[in-house]
Amino acid sequence: MASIVDRLIAEHRRLDRLVDLLDSRSISTESAAESNAALLVDALYYLTRFPDVDHHALEDRIIERLIGKQALGVELGSELSNQHATLARLGHELIQDLESMLRDENMSRALLQSHVRLYAERLRHNMALEELTLFPVAVRHLDDADWSLIEQTVPGQSVDPLFQEPVQERFAQLHRIIATEAACGCEGFDLSRD
Repeated sequence: MASIVDRLIAEHRRLDRLVDLLDSRSISTESAAESNAALLVDALYYLTRFPDVDHHALEDRIIERLIGKQALGVELGSELSNQHATLARLGHELIQDLESMLRDENMSRALLQSHVRLYAERLRHNMALEELTLFPVAVRHLDDADWSLIEQTVPGQSVDPLFQEPVQERFAQLHRIIATEAACGCEGFDLSRD
């Protein structure tokens, strides 16, 4: 079922837009910090609620299945799964740090800015590595029975609260900004397509 891989790749394209947003929003000056920090909190909240829970769980099941079939090296599989765990942990820490900065709790804006950019780069690296290594191996080595088992063992895929209708209210501003910056003409909606 290459459609699962196609769906994951489509989700990567949408996540690329979010990574671009993380890279482009400055919080290093006081004037930019408040409005951009609130937007970054929403972006990170989304990343810890959808990709970390649904998207990466599906990829981890693919990894497990490929390792079980000896089609993917344990070292590479562990590296990808560890990247998912690291992204989840760092996302939660960044939300807390951004909220601390907004409360003026002596959070260095410059240091926090570098942490946000490092997080964005780690997410970008994870997606690239999966597209170069994991997905081609999955398409080659997994059959319909494997894909069916993978789908059955992953908790029900939830609706993407940012990129699928209806966009959750919490993410409406984030959606509009991503749409505007992507210049996709999709401000009214549909970022779910490439």
